[in-house]
Amino acid sequence: MKVKYSLWLILGLAVTAWAESPADVELLSAQKAYQAALSAQSASQSKALQLQTQLQSAQLQLKNAQDNVTRLQNDFNQADVQRQQADAALQAAGTRLDAAWQGVHGR
Repeated sequence: MKVKYSLWLILGLAVTAWAESPADVELLSAQKAYQAALSAQSASQSKALQLQTQLQSAQLQLKNAQDNVTRLQNDFNQADVQRQQADAALQAAGTRLDAAWQGVHGR
């Protein structure tokens, strides 16, 4: 693309030097328009590639975040089950302690 652009630029400069007739002026104008379109096409292609790279990076970050959320949810669920078991064990131990206390100190 850069070689093509350079060739058109050189050709455009050469034409400028001898452009005299209306056809020559039109050719020069058409060449400049082509150069501008080529430059715009190159810029838009570059922008699209940049955005595609950013999109792929963001999608990977999103997947990693979703995987992390899933892992944390599983860890939380396991911790919650353990907490409930500990609560139940504490309740049972408290009930046993109350019964033993009542057995010793009776009311």
